[in-house]
Amino acid sequence: MIDFHCHLDLYKNPLAVFDEVKQRNVKVLAVTTSPRAYLKTSQYFNNTDNVRVALGFHPELVADRRNEIDLFMEQISKSRYIGEVGIDGTSRNRHSYSVQKTFFYGALSEAEKHHGRIISIHSRCAVKDVLECIEKTLDKNVPIMHWFTGNIKELQKALSLGCWFSINPKMCYSKAGRDIIMQMPLNKILPETDAPFTEKNGMLYMPWDMDVIEFLAVQYGRSIIEIKKQMENNLLEVINGTTALKKV
Repeated sequence: MIDFHCHLDLYKNPLAVFDEVKQRNVKVLAVTTSPRAYLKTSQYFNNTDNVRVALGFHPELVADRRNEIDLFMEQISKSRYIGEVGIDGTSRNRHSYSVQKTFFYGALSEAEKHHGRIISIHSRCAVKDVLECIEKTLDKNVPIMHWFTGNIKELQKALSLGCWFSINPKMCYSKAGRDIIMQMPLNKILPETDAPFTEKNGMLYMPWDMDVIEFLAVQYGRSIIEIKKQMENNLLEVINGTTALKKV
């Protein structure tokens, strides 16, 4: 199993979740929301067989924590993965839009200087500008569009840039989400939960939950085993498609 976008540090008892992740042999990308959170989370989970910690700076936090921007840029040279980063264009975050965009482009540019990074990207209500930044910094970076909510034209643009997509159960359970997922090539998809910000019937999703795998199996007429294998192959291709893991 794979969970390519999980806020492992934000569970009430992250160490207990981590223990079960190891027992179940789930591969988790533990995204973070600030460079300080990244440093703290790395102390617990980095360099383990099952978890990789991503250097993050959530777009909703960038403007209020500008004093951490330099720290973020300094850590890129030491980080194999970046996430969660991006731009959020919802009404409550429009006041900081220009700051978010400037930071995001700067982060992508800095990652390029260090042989590229695998990057989990937030693009809510900002897909056009996110793709514009990606297009300008695409030589070595590997962009993964987390919880993509763009339209078909934007999806096609993202695919033309070589973007990947991490999809979660919430997308599978909405018509808009299902419609956009079914336009994504199966060999460009990775499963995620975005937990603990997602739940079902009052229960938080866990990195080992199978909803995305089961959804894809039904939609594509494949077995669970076949979909799991495809996701594993996709993950290997993402990793092997960048020099980031070889240079750090």
